[in-house]
Amino acid sequence: MISKNQKGFTLLEAVIAIAIFSMGAAALYGWVNSNLITLERIDHINTRSSAIESALAFINTIDPLAMPQGSVQLGELRIDWSTTPTAYKNNVLDEQNSKTINHASLINADVSVYRHDNPIGEFSLSLLGVKKVRELNDVFFN
Repeated sequence: MISKNQKGFTLLEAVIAIAIFSMGAAALYGWVNSNLITLERIDHINTRSSAIESALAFINTIDPLAMPQGSVQLGELRIDWSTTPTAYKNNVLDEQNSKTINHASLINADVSVYRHDNPIGEFSLSLLGVKKVRELNDVFFN
């Protein structure tokens, strides 16, 4: 028999409390897990973006006429590129619209970026190729 002075939880009250706590803990775990997955995706996107920015900065330093294709290792990144000339070729003009010693052309470049031989990204861009085609005397005296 249960006396009226008895204090504490009954077994049923303890089971209900544990069930309520479990539901709250499961919801909290799901929320934390979702945030961790989102953070992992953001880290992957930031890493990829940084690698592509580095590759773009490097590609802009090459002379596409002297190095139409190649591969370079920059730390843990490997950058591969190949170029194809476009139909645009023209004389480089000065401020007075006179021919200079150079000839310019646009060149399409396809670039692939790898980290530890795993592909990170690919992109295409147009590069400016400048080539000396005349002597200085030809420009001034003709």
